[in-house]
Amino acid sequence: MAKRISVLLAIITVISASLALAQTEEPAAQPADASAFGAQMMGGLGVVMIDGDMYYRVQLAPELSFSKIGLGLDVDLLFNNDGIRKEDWNPKSRWVRIIRYARWGQKHDRVYVRLGALDAAILGHGSIMYRYGNQVNDADRKIGMEFDLDFGMAGFESVVSNFGRAEIYGGRAYVRPLKSTEIPIIKNFEVGATVVSDLDPDQNSGVDDKVTVFGADLGLPIINTNLLYTQLYYDFAKIKNYGSGNVVGISADLKFPGEILTLSSKLEQRFLGAEYLPQYFDRFYEVERYQFGAIPPRKVLLLNYLTESRNGTYGELTATLVGKLTILGSYQAIHKVPYSGMLHFGTDLSKLIPNNKMEIRAAYDQTHINSGKDLFTNNENTLVTVEGGYQVYPHVMLYLTYLKTYEKTTKDDAGNEIPAYYKSVEKFSPRLAVKFSF
Repeated sequence: MAKRISVLLAIITVISASLALAQTEEPAAQPADASAFGAQMMGGLGVVMIDGDMYYRVQLAPELSFSKIGLGLDVDLLFNNDGIRKEDWNPKSRWVRIIRYARWGQKHDRVYVRLGALDAAILGHGSIMYRYGNQVNDADRKIGMEFDLDFGMAGFESVVSNFGRAEIYGGRAYVRPLKSTEIPIIKNFEVGATVVSDLDPDQNSGVDDKVTVFGADLGLPIINTNLLYTQLYYDFAKIKNYGSGNVVGISADLKFPGEILTLSSKLEQRFLGAEYLPQYFDRFYEVERYQFGAIPPRKVLLLNYLTESRNGTYGELTATLVGKLTILGSYQAIHKVPYSGMLHFGTDLSKLIPNNKMEIRAAYDQTHINSGKDLFTNNENTLVTVEGGYQVYPHVMLYLTYLKTYEKTTKDDAGNEIPAYYKSVEKFSPRLAVKFSF
């Protein structure tokens, strides 16, 4: 199965590369097209009650791009017969919150800056930080930053999660020792080093619980255009006081103007030691870094349960629409271990809902895969999950989770033997959760 995934991703990369060969290898050296304009609008209507008063709600979330400039807005208006609710906009400095983010350039450009909400921050090839987002929800917005500079012979990437408080800081520096040779492709060979640290996961300054991950990498970008970026890479990463891992991979990113649609794929061979997790700072990290009432309460403590080394293959294909809707498909398997394949499809619809008090997620998981016939087979290894949440009180969420599984049945209701088949089992489970945004 791993071989089939490898072939599929390789074909995707080759086809995309053939479409981009007519473009220049390094478009950042070209002047920006002043006529390149893109726009996308999302929004919604609703009604909310605040202190016994009813308000109509209008939310507009446009995404604008002009040349290298990108701007994401989030205008959230509450009003009734007396007009707009003034408390939401006093003092006047609160008007700045309508700017969700501002951006110059795109990732892999020579200059890339994004200030405000971070939706999918990546450092290097993503073995340490991959698709990290600093927003638990748009109501509790943090001002973070991505800042990358590429000087040709060397450069750096950096991430700050929150200027309002010392939280997550990360950076990667790299050099291209063969840049002066001007040999196509080879001149782009990179050597890099990365460090990312969460200074205080639980926000208790009296406890030293800092988590630091550092690593080194080698990379060879093959195609670097406004439309397509592909590269081969090797990564080593180490979680301080815990384990380490190695990754060899290939990735491809296809971006359309205005962040309207982004397609990303990657294929990795992973060599993971005990007490180590790849992509430690991922898109779920802001929720997992510290969870009040959970066991274990901090993500780093999960490493204690990983007592054995694992070697395997990982493949992923992701589609992101205007930074709001992400659909992810991934497959991984452990080498020389039959039925170790794991398939995952997931989506999060929460950002499409104008009311930030709601969350909706769905996922499909299939484990114990050994061959193609095991994919999408309804058996005891299949799990369908749909979860919805609603904020009933500040920091209190009411969740309703729907789970669908299958169990093997060999007898009818009377206890007689029948040909084996898998019967679906559906479960609904409500729960209350205490949720804090960091």
